[in-house]
Amino acid sequence: QVGMALYSGELDLTSAFAAPLVSDRADGLWPTVVTDQSGIALGLAYSSLASLREAIQTRRGVYHSRKRGLWRKGESSGSFQELLAVRVDCDRDALRFIVRQHGNGFCHAGTKTCWGEDAGLTALSDRLSRIARGEGETASNTRRLLADNDLLRSKLLEEAAELAGAGSRSQVVHEAADLAYFTLVKLAAAEVTFSEIEDELDRRARRVSRRPMTEKTERGSGK
Repeated sequence: QVGMALYSGELDLTSAFAAPLVSDRADGLWPTVVTDQSGIALGLAYSSLASLREAIQTRRGVYHSRKRGLWRKGESSGSFQELLAVRVDCDRDALRFIVRQHGNGFCHAGTKTCWGEDAGLTALSDRLSRIARGEGETASNTRRLLADNDLLRSKLLEEAAELAGAGSRSQVVHEAADLAYFTLVKLAAAEVTFSEIEDELDRRARRVSRRPMTEKTERGSGK
């Protein structure tokens, strides 16, 4: 019945989604944690039924502002958001917006998050992607690697072998960090985002059966 009501237009998607939500606030708003595709928290906002409807219909980051009413993120700054998914927490009184952030970032201060700049693999991935697009550093080893696929390939093979042969804990950390850097350079060169790799890993985790782990034969054999 719900499916037919949605299909016929008797019930709109936002009303159906919001029906089980509750709020302990006097204004009835829902706290909304905004994250990127990797789960990094960009900031905290609030949603009303009207802003949620606008967000779902336009597939953009739209929130409720006490000053502006409907707040269409990036309307003036250009740092808009593509809305990828909306999740409800276990108590049904808070939302999570998963977005693809464009522009400088979520924060009005120009940083990716309201807690400052990001860190770790996602931060490195973003920086390398900017370099690959011709932004930022003009002369660096990263630019050399991006321009020389043979050099990048040899470094990937070299670092993979060194990680495989690492013995101590500190060696594993050091070699894994090296390999992660060159891997992310490869992704940036191919215009592949880190979140796409995470999505692929999630898809694999959902598979019922997996191929047996076997050693590959000589490189290039295709076996």
